[in-house]
Amino acid sequence: MNEQQERALKEFLLDIDCLKRLDEWTDNFNLFDVLKITHTEIRHSNILSWLLDPNENHKLGDSFIREFVSAILKNSKISDDLALDLLMQNFYSYNVLREHNHMDLVLLSREEETAYVIENKIWSGESQHQLKDYYKKSQEEYVGYKIIYAFLTPDGHEASDPKTWIPISYDDIIPPLEEIIKDANVSSEVKILVNNYISATRKEIMREKPDERLVSICNEIYNKHREALDLIFQNVNVKKSFESEVICNVLRDYSNDGKLVYLNDSSWNFFTERMTTLLPDLEEENGSWGTKYVYYYWFEQYNDKLLIHLELGGNGIPDDSATFKNILSLMECSKSIGNRVNSVVPFKYKRIFTKILTIDEADENSLEKQAKKLIDLALENEDKLFEKLKENNLSVNS
Repeated sequence: MNEQQERALKEFLLDIDCLKRLDEWTDNFNLFDVLKITHTEIRHSNILSWLLDPNENHKLGDSFIREFVSAILKNSKISDDLALDLLMQNFYSYNVLREHNHMDLVLLSREEETAYVIENKIWSGESQHQLKDYYKKSQEEYVGYKIIYAFLTPDGHEASDPKTWIPISYDDIIPPLEEIIKDANVSSEVKILVNNYISATRKEIMREKPDERLVSICNEIYNKHREALDLIFQNVNVKKSFESEVICNVLRDYSNDGKLVYLNDSSWNFFTERMTTLLPDLEEENGSWGTKYVYYYWFEQYNDKLLIHLELGGNGIPDDSATFKNILSLMECSKSIGNRVNSVVPFKYKRIFTKILTIDEADENSLEKQAKKLIDLALENEDKLFEKLKENNLSVNS
């Protein structure tokens, strides 16, 4: 460390009170974070089951199940007459079943002879024939019923059978829940629990940008102590040291070989030259992630699962721009090569490719091997995308 760096660190430490402005965010308690259940599909389905049941002890009545059903119907191609009939039903007649015949959630009304079968997928992919099995079992059990099938995911991508399963995202259901709990006449315990759930889901599942005041304060602190903070960032792993070192080393190796573009030694994000040519950076940092980037390739790890995504950001892109046309082309081409993509526009985030592999969390070789395999799969998918774009004479709109 040279004299200038030492001075920068000293100035930062002498001004450490500047970090007290972040206390209102860092001191926030969240039950779901403490219990480490934010990324667990079973726990999310349990909470949803409780909230959706109009006769449960949360005292929200049928307000959330009505909004949930409304969101499903809005995303469906069900006729207006049938949709109106469904919305006029007695929602207090519904029971919510968990893991009935292995189905995540079933909203069932014997009185209305209606069933909503809901498959909740946060991180894991569909098992082979899973949705077909659920369809068969429900058709056999609820003979003569109106049966609606919903596929709930973070980004609302389509299921393997898009004709049967209606895509719905957490962005369709969390904002209505937020409005409901805001004015609800319920106990303080229920409000705390529901608000903790909303906060955890927005942060970890919906991947929302932090609020503007937090961003502003962080920028002020960073601009004031840029040199010291850069020095800290360069010498510490932001994520858990073992996993971060392995993933970042793999990304560096691939970048050095010219297979991808890796811009940040502490992040799990990367780009490729041809994808950036197709989706060039925005002029201002007003994209979906609060950056200039229109897309990201990025890794995630949850327990023994390692995931890689190709995600598009829809914010900050004019509908009449070449970039927007290229995004639409990419979405269609991705669907045509077998990826599950929700075609709904406009959007904030749109995942057009995801792969998941199992790792041995304590084995460095396992993590490195699976990380490389995921990158290879992502690059192979990109090859197929650009081949399809070329076939359709849509390689780059300008």
